[in-house]
Amino acid sequence: MSSSVQRNTLTVTGACLIFFMMVCNSTHSVLAQTQSEDWKFRVVPYLMGASMDGKTTIRGREATIDLSAGEIFDNLKFGFMGYFEASKGPWGFGSDTIYMALGTFTEVPPANVDVKQLAWTFWGIREINPWADLVFGARWNRIEGELDFKGPDIQVRDTKNWVDPLVGVRLSSDRSRRFHAGFLADIGGFGLGSDLAWEIFPTVGVNLGRHATATFGYRWLDMDYETGEGNERFGYDVLIQGPAFGLSFSF
Repeated sequence: MSSSVQRNTLTVTGACLIFFMMVCNSTHSVLAQTQSEDWKFRVVPYLMGASMDGKTTIRGREATIDLSAGEIFDNLKFGFMGYFEASKGPWGFGSDTIYMALGTFTEVPPANVDVKQLAWTFWGIREINPWADLVFGARWNRIEGELDFKGPDIQVRDTKNWVDPLVGVRLSSDRSRRFHAGFLADIGGFGLGSDLAWEIFPTVGVNLGRHATATFGYRWLDMDYETGEGNERFGYDVLIQGPAFGLSFSF
């Protein structure tokens, strides 16, 4: 991703966080008197038509990743995406899982690339008012990569795990209405895991009934992680983006 796009993304995310903190300061005392004490749960299986753009380095050997959503589906061996949330009063927690097993061929350099990627996010949620939440937690990333280069024949494999701390904001309109909207933005890494990791995810929802909602959105998820030197160097600097569709069940 170009530096100008990254700067613009960080500017938008930073502005959202600043705005959110202003909301926190102005509404905290009001909310404390209006919270429900019943547990609420939400389960959201979803699909994402993701494309991937960036570079991966395995044992010092670098390959470019440039895959459209169609190419990913063509090369998808297995995938799972889902979200779970539980809340009581102003506090809650959520868990988001993305898992993909891909196999593809890159032109530069010519190589077969097999990648298994897991991004599991766990965060705490602090409701500030009916339309604004603070989220904070961590994202566990696991990458299993194999590059099989053609001419000369060289095969390299590596597996890396790292954790990115994160903080963000979640905004939503009145979910009791037939049509509603949401927005999630988080930023993390801070050099403790990735040098930088960020996510932006605007959505719109349509209530199908008392407990079911269809949700549509577009998601950007980026991470820039690097470790090691020379033949031990591992890097994963990839932007995943695309439309998403899910069914939300609340109880």
